[in-house]
Amino acid sequence: MIEQSLKSDNILSQIINQSLSEKIIDIDEERISLLIFKLGESLFAFYGSQAREILPFTEITWIPGATAQLPGVVNIRGDVAAVLELTQVLNIHRIDSNLSGTFLIMVRVGDGRTGILVDSIVDVVEIPVSEAVQILPTLDERFKQFAVSQFAYKTAMVTILDAAQIIEQAIS
Repeated sequence: MIEQSLKSDNILSQIINQSLSEKIIDIDEERISLLIFKLGESLFAFYGSQAREILPFTEITWIPGATAQLPGVVNIRGDVAAVLELTQVLNIHRIDSNLSGTFLIMVRVGDGRTGILVDSIVDVVEIPVSEAVQILPTLDERFKQFAVSQFAYKTAMVTILDAAQIIEQAIS
C-alpha cells in the first residue's frame, strides 16, 4: 500500500514538473478597430485611427462652383471642415435624397479636417488582423481603387476603405 501511494505521488510530481517545464505560448493577435457604416445598400468601414469623430448631419454651407464630390463646408465648433459626399466618389445611388438623417465621419488627413457624409453608422468593432482578408474578386469595380481589404460582419461582407486615399482623389 505504501509503495502504491509513493508510485502515485511520483507520477503526480512528474506531471506537475512536466507541465511547469513546458512553455505555454499565449499568442495575442494584433487587432484593428473599425468603424462600420452604411452607404446605399452596402457596408463599408474606415480604420478607427482614421475616424476622429462622428457627428449627426450638420447644415452644409454650399459653395458655388464646388464639385458634387466636395459640395461645401461645415462649421464644427468654430473650425471649418470640407464635406465629402462619399456617394458621389463611389458612384452609389443614395436611397433617400434627404440628408437630415445622415452622419459626418470627421477624418483628419494631413493638416485638414474633412467630414465624410454617410447614410448611417452601423457599429464600431475590433477584429483580429487575420480576419481582414484580401479583396474578393466579386467586389464592385467602383470600390476597388479605395478598398484595403474586406471582412465578414454578421451575414455580410464589409469593405474597408482608405479614407486618406478617398479624400486625396476627391481633392485632385
